[in-house]
Amino acid sequence: MRVTKKDIAEYVGVSRSAVSLVLNNSPSSTISQKTREKILQAAKELGYVGPEIHRKLCFVLYGRNPDDPRYMYDLKIVENAASRLGYSLIFMNIKADPQDHKKLSKFIQSKEAEGYVVTGDLDDAVIDLVLNENVPYVFYGGTERENANIVVLDHEKGACEAVKHLISFGHRRIAFFSGSLDMHVHRKNLAGYCRALEEFGIPVDKSLIQVSREEDGYELCGRMQVLGIDYTAIFCVNTVIQFGALQWLKEHGVSVPSQVSLVGYGYSELVKLSKPQLSTFLVTPAAREKVVSRLVDIIHKKDVSPQVVFLSDLECYKGGTVAAAAVHQHSPVSG
Repeated sequence: MRVTKKDIAEYVGVSRSAVSLVLNNSPSSTISQKTREKILQAAKELGYVGPEIHRKLCFVLYGRNPDDPRYMYDLKIVENAASRLGYSLIFMNIKADPQDHKKLSKFIQSKEAEGYVVTGDLDDAVIDLVLNENVPYVFYGGTERENANIVVLDHEKGACEAVKHLISFGHRRIAFFSGSLDMHVHRKNLAGYCRALEEFGIPVDKSLIQVSREEDGYELCGRMQVLGIDYTAIFCVNTVIQFGALQWLKEHGVSVPSQVSLVGYGYSELVKLSKPQLSTFLVTPAAREKVVSRLVDIIHKKDVSPQVVFLSDLECYKGGTVAAAAVHQHSPVSG
């Protein structure tokens, strides 16, 4: 027999109009938080099915612009995976400041969502906040915290495979373009870059390791020219840096990939918008969906012990920015 709003009202001991206000999430509602929680819980327990109520997860992007193309790709994957498991997804963009911390804390306490995927530039403040709220969560991204539920891309492996791809095309002077090395993810990228070179007996030349806090590949290419550092290929830790590097090379008459090859790590809409399309190594969408299945397992208390899950299944999007190195191995943009 179908459960109605009247059934919920009688079960909780409130009016039918109160149930309607809560299930419709009416902004004008003056119903107390305690009563609201009782109504929502009763709806779940009784098996109420209606357009007003459905289970929700929350995707929290922390310390990054809400339109950052790298995270929008993950947001789409998480949303699709959540939908298949019967959840809708709420998106929140939270700044790294006390006011937004309060905003997130208040939202968590509303119990609007059953679990949280928290990603972005994770710091101790947001990690402690989520842990202290005692809700189902997964930190999705690089963090060195222990005793926490973490799902992380295998950044070291991704960088290593991308650099080995360049080496297979005969490149030896391979630049490393990165954001701040204060970030855990970029240190892992650097470790993968060095590991690939060492496997092939190529000395690590520190002059080829270039960092931009603004993650500006355009600026990094210009810096390489001013310093007279020669290279025939660049590994970029993300496609934003890679896209910027490509623009500088094109504007300065350097042919990509016949003169300089570019390979990135990760995926964003820039990959296909670029001309030529960007060559990049990425963790497969199927592997990325594990962040949702892991969170749902935690919600259902199937496995709540804190652990780190690495996503290591890689694929290469070939694009058009990698080609064989010139025999002379001398950069066309050296000083």
